[in-house]
Amino acid sequence: MSTPAPPSLTLTLARFAWPAAFVAVVAMTLAYLRDARPPPASEIRVEHPTPTVLKDLRELARLETASLHVEKIVEVKDRQHRLYGLVDAEDSLLFVATGEVILGVDLAKLADGDVRFDEATRTAYVTLPAPEVLSTRIDEPKSYVHARTTDVLAKRNEALESVARRDAAAAFAAAGKDAKSIARAKEQAEKQIRTLVKASGARDAVITWQAEATSSELGLTAGP
Repeated sequence: MSTPAPPSLTLTLARFAWPAAFVAVVAMTLAYLRDARPPPASEIRVEHPTPTVLKDLRELARLETASLHVEKIVEVKDRQHRLYGLVDAEDSLLFVATGEVILGVDLAKLADGDVRFDEATRTAYVTLPAPEVLSTRIDEPKSYVHARTTDVLAKRNEALESVARRDAAAAFAAAGKDAKSIARAKEQAEKQIRTLVKASGARDAVITWQAEATSSELGLTAGP
């Protein structure tokens, strides 16, 4: 017949049994939650270099690559007939125009096939639209009417200055189509595009240019 444990020993064992049981329950609960927790979600990214580069370039819209300072002297005359055509009279104006021409590339014209990406060499191949005159601006504070002459029998034509400004703007645009201006615009465009393409992840960039439209494609015909 076993001897019962002393009351003091029983009380001591009971005091340590409850904390131990509590720790065991907590450990089992944490183990269960760890096993039941879903694994961390993995992220799979599929990169498409060519569409990405094309999108980045298109978002730039118009890329300004060259700025020209232009000065032009424009003379306009309004010849008038007076006294039933017996006398010719003239109203003339000499306008000095100073302004700026901005050349660049309209990247919105890029087609899907104009940008290719070689994954093996990480080289982007870009075919750019031809440079064009993006804007012309007359510097008003530096532009002025240098001379205005109206014959005695002539009527002053208030539209002459507007005509002179329009002709000056056309002359500015023509200056922007000069071969040297276009070459400069191309050079700067290639530098900027190469930098932008490399920033998009390409190691190098090969840049070519679309063929410029011919006179017949523009609907123009040669004079006689």
